[in-house]
Amino acid sequence: MNRNFILCVIIAVIAGRLGVCAKYSGVALGQTTSSPVLQDNFDDNKKGTLWKIFGTSDKATVTETNKRLQFSTTSDIDVPFMGYIGDKWWIDPNQDFQMRIDLTFDVFSYSNGWICFGLTPEATGPKDLYVALGIGCSGVFQNYWAEWRDGYIGRVDFVGRVKPTVTLYISYDSWYDILYLSDYGYGSEGKWKAISGFVKGTLKRPPLYVFLAAKSESMTLPPTSVYLDNFVIEKAKLGSPYQSTDPGTGGGQVRDVEGSLAILPSTIQRSGGTDKLTALLGLPPTITLQDWDPTNIPTLSPGTVAATAYTAFVWVDDSLKILTSFSKAKLMEAVTTNGQVEVHVAGRLKDGRAYAGSCFVTIQ
Repeated sequence: MNRNFILCVIIAVIAGRLGVCAKYSGVALGQTTSSPVLQDNFDDNKKGTLWKIFGTSDKATVTETNKRLQFSTTSDIDVPFMGYIGDKWWIDPNQDFQMRIDLTFDVFSYSNGWICFGLTPEATGPKDLYVALGIGCSGVFQNYWAEWRDGYIGRVDFVGRVKPTVTLYISYDSWYDILYLSDYGYGSEGKWKAISGFVKGTLKRPPLYVFLAAKSESMTLPPTSVYLDNFVIEKAKLGSPYQSTDPGTGGGQVRDVEGSLAILPSTIQRSGGTDKLTALLGLPPTITLQDWDPTNIPTLSPGTVAATAYTAFVWVDDSLKILTSFSKAKLMEAVTTNGQVEVHVAGRLKDGRAYAGSCFVTIQ
């Protein structure tokens, strides 16, 4: 099996001290034994529709090679983060989640570098709001590494590491809003780090995009020695703007038709004002009014909110426009914290192709 993406529905049924705690054989602490929600073992040696690449350059690359996700950098540059990030799918933090990955970092250097996986509400890649868990090297000190930023303050922690290849775990308790980081298993027992107020205090807003990345401070990262493998989300509620589509599965592409989206108002007052949100989605010139399916109800995500009213028309430039209205209250139920949020409007054409467009709105 090259890839196995298991998403029952678009909204699917969805840490021991690192290097310090004693290990146990068998199932990891707190680990679910049911079928995973989503996984990628990179065995097909090509990037599917599940991911998009961010932060790369000629001197900093990420490739699926040798049935794993390999990273490469040169020593004459600094790389904040670069790698893969979820492409128009996310984890809903209103429910618990668990995910893990295998990491290999077999480099000794006087410079600094790490590989990791983590979460961010920033759809284009982690910058100001994120949490990352990984392994690497800091001035020949081989370590486990954790870093998180809340937009104002960054925090970093290290602990010694012996093995070049490890499995790391990230899990979340939605009731207490606590994120657990571990190399031991899921949940509070044996955790290395517990980040309280994770969504409300650290990341401040959903949804949560998963990223698989490397970062370097003038370190050469050879791809045969720095790589990730066997990424698994074992428990989570996943969200996507696409209707009844599994991102990354074979057959149909999830982004058959990309559109341009505008939402009015672009700054949304959580309390007060009208309950109506208006969305205008423009589709490419190749899509005609005859392609539009008036029986298919567009949705707004996060929340998979069904349109309360919708129509389509041809604009003066001969492009097809889809005009929709959505309930603000329904979107507020899905987005529980204020700030900038990426929203999506999506639907299907008569021939079954999925269309979607996205933009950012600010919730106050």
